[in-house]
Amino acid sequence: MELSEALFNLVHTVRINMQKEIKLNALGLSPMHFKSLKVISKIENCTGQKLADFMGRDKAQINRLIKELISQELITKIDNENDKRSQFLVLSEKGVKIIKVFKKAEKKVFNKMIHELTPEQIANFVEVSQKLKNNLSQID
Repeated sequence: MELSEALFNLVHTVRINMQKEIKLNALGLSPMHFKSLKVISKIENCTGQKLADFMGRDKAQINRLIKELISQELITKIDNENDKRSQFLVLSEKGVKIIKVFKKAEKKVFNKMIHELTPEQIANFVEVSQKLKNNLSQID
């Protein structure tokens, strides 16, 4: 099996398993919503622009997504005291609860995935995947 096929199969299988776990937990959000909530929870002082940059989406798409997340009461906006033109995105209580459920689902999938792997095999995989990512992140 070639590297491209192996990576495609792994990503596809992880995605399918995550979707099953999300359905089992009746969270009813799209993968894009989950990814956005996760990114907002991880990025300090997250703004719409930071979210757009991280997710590789244009600002208009992210603005629509932010409006949806606000209307679902999953995030709120807080004024940036240092720059009145921008606002920080933060998870609401409801958003925090959903992220906790999502993280449990994610942990379940990843524990299933690493079953019968040694700590050394996991460390090697992490190292290799980081090198692959870094190779792709380099600017030509």
